[in-house]
Amino acid sequence: MIDFSLEPELIQLKDSVYRYATDNIIPIQEKIQLELDEKEEFAWPIWEKFKEFGLLGFPFPQEYGGQGASALATTIAWEALGLAGVDGGMVMSLSAHTILCGVPLMTFGSEDQKKRYLTKLATGEMIGCFAITEPHGGSDSIHLKTTAVKKGDRWILNGSKLYITNAPIGDLFLVLAATDKSLSSAGITAFLVEKGFKGFSVSRKLQKMGNRLSPTGEIVFEDCEVPEENVLGEVNMGFVQIVRTIFGWERSVMLSPSVGSLETVIKALMAFANNRTAFGKPISYFQAIQKKIVDMKVTLEVARSYLYTIAWHIDRGELPFVEASSFKLFWGDSIVQHIYEAIQILGGLGYMRESKIEKGYRDVRLITIGGGTSEVQRTIVARAILGLSGKEIE
Repeated sequence: MIDFSLEPELIQLKDSVYRYATDNIIPIQEKIQLELDEKEEFAWPIWEKFKEFGLLGFPFPQEYGGQGASALATTIAWEALGLAGVDGGMVMSLSAHTILCGVPLMTFGSEDQKKRYLTKLATGEMIGCFAITEPHGGSDSIHLKTTAVKKGDRWILNGSKLYITNAPIGDLFLVLAATDKSLSSAGITAFLVEKGFKGFSVSRKLQKMGNRLSPTGEIVFEDCEVPEENVLGEVNMGFVQIVRTIFGWERSVMLSPSVGSLETVIKALMAFANNRTAFGKPISYFQAIQKKIVDMKVTLEVARSYLYTIAWHIDRGELPFVEASSFKLFWGDSIVQHIYEAIQILGGLGYMRESKIEKGYRDVRLITIGGGTSEVQRTIVARAILGLSGKEIE
């Protein structure tokens, strides 16, 4: 018999994260969220609460200051943040720091690298970033123009990266660069770059449609000197090791806050539909409204099951790359449509900032773009199920 129930410890974890967020984060957020969203400013008080609960190093081993949480536990904790209503931009910054920068360092870093950097990420002494996207092509993660050339005991990086989460406030950047362009994806190497390294700079902060509490920027390398000991993993194995691992987590675990958020939206819509009247009765009696809410509920349950399954495979040392792409494709297109329908149900209220659902729509719109667009995910899945060869798109 197969048991699909969560272990009591995971249920307790979800409850404790939810209660911590509702008691300690949401009261702060209510006072500053809309103002900071308007100004596009990072919410440091919320970040401090992440640190206080140990979320900054949640999946890191305890010996490096983390909580030693599994991928499934991280998924559930992140889902609880979304369920509590924690700002999407702040959770995105948390994920870029902990998952995109920290997890590959935890997985492939040397003992020296973990002691120098992972411990500082866990305590918040450093803020982490992941830098792969370039101006010439967002979802093209293979044909990188940023180069790294070995000179003595250092690597010299030249190029730029765009749309980098946390860049304006970042301290440690996990950077992917081409070390042998003739090898395509087999010629990419990962580097750990500190913001103080010679030749490194953050050129500008970018303005965004959504997730505005999370700062995004462009970084530039002009003969940037990176010590040889700051190569993460093996030379020319950056894509095979680092990027595929990151994409597995990014396209599944990192999306769990929005799964929690949809559950909260559904609850709010049910209450609204039962209390809002039209033509003499609650709008929940109209099939058009019922269909929208039921479709959301069905999507939520399917997504949660799919998400937990992927995390379960990650915890067993597998790389569910295609499964993660499938989930991101399904979830991205679904959540954008459902939040659109939520605005429709709320009518004029949904169009107002006071409802916060318009902010939710601006935030979730990124899911079909960041981490590889829906079009790219569809190509990845098609290539896998049709048995097509080639490494043109990852």
